[in-house]
Amino acid sequence: MLKTFILAAATLALLGAPALAKTFPIPADNPIATVTFPDKWTLNDYDGGAEATSPDGAVYIAAESVAAADIKSAVEDGVTFFSKQGVDIDPNAIQSKDTTLNGMKAFDLQMGGKDKNGPTTVGMTMVETNAQGKFLILYYWGSEAGAAANKADIQSVGASVQATK
Repeated sequence: MLKTFILAAATLALLGAPALAKTFPIPADNPIATVTFPDKWTLNDYDGGAEATSPDGAVYIAAESVAAADIKSAVEDGVTFFSKQGVDIDPNAIQSKDTTLNGMKAFDLQMGGKDKNGPTTVGMTMVETNAQGKFLILYYWGSEAGAAANKADIQSVGASVQATK
């Protein structure tokens, strides 16, 4: 009887527990991928993607669908995005590499820069999707201290990326 009670209580506790993350289709209409952000982050979806800010406000991540002929075009779109957000990228502090993200071909750029709060780390990962001519771009920027404090959440976002087509 005690085992049954404990099992029932544990089941109810799990069912009543709040969700720990929210998954967004990117874009909402005709998605090419899904990305999951931690619920404790400030979340927002927008036309073409979704964005999240860490609880301490030190890290920003966005995931967006971009129509582009190739990686170079997708990179240009990404640099324009950061410029519109008030992030100045240091052209002397750019590192790039071909990589994979959850089995998908990707191209990763890590850059130094500054925003209104001072020095910042900036990143873009362009992910080839199964939808021809469309890339998923993950934008990232934040302070080094913010990246360290939110490391597990940042890694979980990357690990969550899945192609839908």
